Amino acid sequence: MMDKAKAYAPKRGGVVVKDTTHGFNIVVHYPLNTAELERRVAQAHADAIIDKVKKMNCSAQQKKELIDAISV
Repeated sequence: MMDKAKAYAPKRGGVVVKDTTHGFNIVVHYPLNTAELERRVAQAHADAIIDKVKKMNCSAQQKKELIDAISV
């Protein structure tokens, strides 16, 4: 998704990260609250673990056992 040029507004909760090396800026939008941030971080970690387990060279049963062992 591309923002329109000069569409950044601090009221929307974003922060501009200026990149002088490559000549472009990045707008980072923070979650509304700490709980949302924690949920997003947990989801990113879970996705990374699932992706790694899927790529492992072992049986589907062993993969299931690994996931079951780390699930809460």
